[in-house]
Amino acid sequence: MESFTGRERELSLLDDIYHRERIRTCAVYGRRGIGKTSLLRRFSEGRRTLFVRFTGQS
Repeated sequence: MESFTGRERELSLLDDIYHRERIRTCAVYGRRGIGKTSLLRRFSEGRRTLFVRFTGQS
């Protein structure tokens, strides 16, 4: 996996979760503007993934 400055720990954790037998869903949350979407897009490269963005609207 290429370097993703400052997010290696998070990418490694997502990779561990991805390869677990029983995990099927993972929620990533946090305050606005910290790079959650960028992190997930980078992680999803070359993998079968589906991620849904919630906007907080009804």
